[in-house]
Amino acid sequence: MKLAYWKTSFLLIPALLLCGHAFGGRLFKWADADGQVHYSNRLPPEAVKQERELINEQGRTLHVYKAPLTPEEKAEQQRLEQLEKKKTELARQRAIHDRSLLASYSSTDDMKTAMEGRISAVDSLVKLTSRRVKSMQDRLLELTDDAAGYERSGKQPPDRLQRQISTLRERIDHNKAFVQDKNLEIEDIRQQFEADIRRYIELTTAKPDTASSGQQLSVLEAAEANPDIQLTRHDRTLLATYASMEDLLFARDQKSISLNADITDTANHLETMQQHLTELSENFDEYQSHEKAPPDELIERMKELIREISETQTTLEQKRGQKKTQDDRFARDIARYSKLMASEQPE
Repeated sequence: MKLAYWKTSFLLIPALLLCGHAFGGRLFKWADADGQVHYSNRLPPEAVKQERELINEQGRTLHVYKAPLTPEEKAEQQRLEQLEKKKTELARQRAIHDRSLLASYSSTDDMKTAMEGRISAVDSLVKLTSRRVKSMQDRLLELTDDAAGYERSGKQPPDRLQRQISTLRERIDHNKAFVQDKNLEIEDIRQQFEADIRRYIELTTAKPDTASSGQQLSVLEAAEANPDIQLTRHDRTLLATYASMEDLLFARDQKSISLNADITDTANHLETMQQHLTELSENFDEYQSHEKAPPDELIERMKELIREISETQTTLEQKRGQKKTQDDRFARDIARYSKLMASEQPE
């Protein structure tokens, strides 16, 4: 039966096409749920849900109308589209990051030096906090011994002593957690730099992108050919280093992140030392309040902390000055780059 239908349908196609000419030369072709092919110059309601073709009087397909997607198909399509967008965005960010690596470092040795500097800043904070924890633990042992002495004599430890013990325990826990976080930060810094070093090696050992080089050259040539602008050596460096304003902004942000991290670490270091000095001063005052001579070790540690605090305050001011200088330089570069790129646009 089906074979007879197909034969009949095949024989009717020329006639339908001739009829289609009378209706404007176009027909719709579609298959129903049973797979049977239909031709018509108008679509019945049931055909709207099927894939269909618009054909001309020669039988050529002019357009294919896809069947409406099911909810599941729509969800899958959206998922794939989102995935593709993420891949595209990641590729874009990767390209910008690659160019920033090449613009920021002249060798892997430079990158290793930068990594060691970042790690050293955080590690010094870890070591200081660890010493602080040890000092607080020693002090806690003294206070708990005092409390035990009261209890052995059948007396309740004073409220002030109990509060000191409770506060010290909280501070010890807080500083231990801080050390753990900073150790994780050190590992993150190391892993990020190691990944960047591997990528830098890939980029510097790969074949040069001649198309990109040609584009950069044409940017320089266009700027040099413009009679309204005089290029300096720094202008040429800007145009050769950054392929777009986006690259320049990315480089600014990356360097700002790095320097801000150094400033934050130094400020945290300073705050930790100041808190430690406050605690040692309280211990010093407590010895004097009991008419006891403070241990020489306590006095020496206070003197050492005071020296370290002074040096760290100077370092912090220097880093903040570097940040301002860097921000000012990038602001000038961005303004100049914008002017250079605008001069290359045809009127």
